[in-house]
Amino acid sequence: MKDRIAVGIVVYKPKLARLEACISSVIDDVDRVYIYQNDNTPLPMHKNKKVLILNESRNLGLAYALNRIMEEAKKEAFQWVVTLDQDSIMPEGLIKEYQLHLGSANGILCPQVIDKRRVYMRPVRTGKILSEVDMAITSGSCTSISAWDKVGGFDQWLFIDLIDNEFCKRLRINGFKILRLNQWVLDQEFGKILPKSRTVQRFWLFVSRATHNQNFAKFSYTKFVDPNRVYYTNRNIIYVNKKLKNYGPVAYENYNCKSYFGFIFAFMIPSVIRAKQKKAVLKATYTGIIDGMKARVTEYQENAV
Repeated sequence: MKDRIAVGIVVYKPKLARLEACISSVIDDVDRVYIYQNDNTPLPMHKNKKVLILNESRNLGLAYALNRIMEEAKKEAFQWVVTLDQDSIMPEGLIKEYQLHLGSANGILCPQVIDKRRVYMRPVRTGKILSEVDMAITSGSCTSISAWDKVGGFDQWLFIDLIDNEFCKRLRINGFKILRLNQWVLDQEFGKILPKSRTVQRFWLFVSRATHNQNFAKFSYTKFVDPNRVYYTNRNIIYVNKKLKNYGPVAYENYNCKSYFGFIFAFMIPSVIRAKQKKAVLKATYTGIIDGMKARVTEYQENAV
């Protein structure tokens, strides 16, 4: 029997036109699109029989929503779920391409993901159709329900931020593979940014290449720093590394560093410097650190699943 793929989209105060475009990019290639609402925005998508809207009238976080989607898909006998952000547009043909490679996969299939606004990001050029990678972001990924189930699902304590890093780490610990389809690229916007002038962009790209440090390239755009996201990032980076301490560092690759010391200089300090609401970001940083350190964490063990 051919493996069945569903699509799951988590929404929070979505722009309806963009969400409709997101749904339109996948609706013809699957039998079911699950939309989990983390708010109560009226959605007209219920008119399509393929669309099932899930809503518990409260925001319990991204990880909780993803788990509910996976549970519903499992009930309806799907084997895989493609998860999307509410503003993602799936490249035409990617789901059909996933279908061709499910026999080679047991964990996650994913495309390359590039934010075109960030001029330093470039697709990886390789002659290989598939490459094994350490992690995949949630948006655009095709995840095995069986693998999700066996590793215990997404960690709902995280709420938002680093959910995909932590989940992918547990997948790999338990022998599941994350395979990237190198010829496919998903254009995904990471955060609210505004690119600077070409002259400024070229300068920071030069500094980045000269120092072999991609963090300098991030000065080629203006970043709008959200104190709420700063809180969760600072909290969760401590939590995931305590939880998975027996298996090496987790999530530092997001910030082009290898340790918490590097994280301080790559994320924590720049967030304060670039923020307009500096007091709020300082408070969010401090509170996130304290809450991360105080969090009760059970160290993860491979044979616990």
